[in-house]
This record gives sequence, structure tokens and C-alpha cells, in this order.
Amino acid sequence: MAPNTFLVSDPKFATVLSRLRDRSLRPSAVRSTVAELTRVLAKDAVASPPKPGEKVAIVVIMRSGLAMMEPFIEALPEDTDMVIYHLGLFRERETLQPIEYYNKFAKKTPNITHAYVLDPLVATGGTAGAAINILKDWGIDQITFSCLIASQSGLEAASRVWSEGTRFVVGAVDAELDSKGYVKPGVGDIGDRLFGTALA
Repeated sequence: MAPNTFLVSDPKFATVLSRLRDRSLRPSAVRSTVAELTRVLAKDAVASPPKPGEKVAIVVIMRSGLAMMEPFIEALPEDTDMVIYHLGLFRERETLQPIEYYNKFAKKTPNITHAYVLDPLVATGGTAGAAINILKDWGIDQITFSCLIASQSGLEAASRVWSEGTRFVVGAVDAELDSKGYVKPGVGDIGDRLFGTALA
């Protein structure tokens, strides 16, 4: 693993993740399991409290990152000054390239230097890389990218995008991608599973 990538230290994570790999879980159980995993991961992601006067940016990658937002915020000190942004990125099915469809970042104030990015999966690494470049161009000094599962190749690719400014905290690393660019064995399409759209 690259020097800027870190696996979650709590062994509880692997036990809970095994439940999420069960594709028969109903959406409500998927959401509660993702929340539980996020709470465990956040303990490692939030390595130190914000500095006095610092405002922290929480960047939620839509749509699946929405399920991580509240449990992650719970891990921050209660008096944390924060702003929450939503970044819409999806992967084009044929090319697997990231497409940006929602970005409402306001002009960055000087006291925002650190961003926590929330996205359950890093597959090819394209979406993660796009998010990192957007934040780097916005003027962020440091990014902590928090994800539950990553593929080995996707994590390697994303971690090289801005290695000196980005720290990846990852729950588990799976070895492969399938022909559609999904993490294998992974957990399937986590967005569909979270919101029940695969069943619609």
C-alpha cells in the first residue's frame, strides 16, 4: 500500500463488513450497516481535532456518500466548526470515466484547509481522483478520503493523484474489479442497495 493509505485498525470492522457483503440485506439494513461501519472508520479518519479557528469541510460524494454523513459527523468534536458540501459525480457506464453533475462549492475562506471526503467505495479510482482534483483546485491543503472498501488497483490509482496532500483511510481492500468496473467481491452497487433503486 502507498504511504498515504491506511487500513482501519479496529478488528470489528471486518465483522460488520461481512454483513454488508450479504446481497440479500434490505435497504434499511444496508443503511444501518453502512452507518455502523462509518462510525468505526471515523475513529481512524479523524486523527486529530481541528485547530482553533479552523473550519472543516465535509464533502459528501453523491449519492452513496449521503449514508456516511451523519455517522461520520458524530465522530467530530461537538464544537467543530464545519461546512458540508455535496459533490455529484457518477461513472459513465461504457467508458467508466467520472462525470461531474453537481458542484455548489462556494468561494473558499482561508480558515478552510482540511476536507474530509466521504464515499463508501473506490472502484477504478476515477471518481476519487476527480474529487481530489476538484478540491485541490478549490484550494484545500489537506484531504482525508474516507471509504469503506477499495479495490487494490483503484486505491493505488487514486492515492497517486495528489499523494502529498491526500490521506486515504480505508476499511478493506478487495483484490479485483469485475468486467463492469465494480469491486470484486465488493458489495455490489452500494447506491442501489442503500436506496432500494435496484428493486424499483
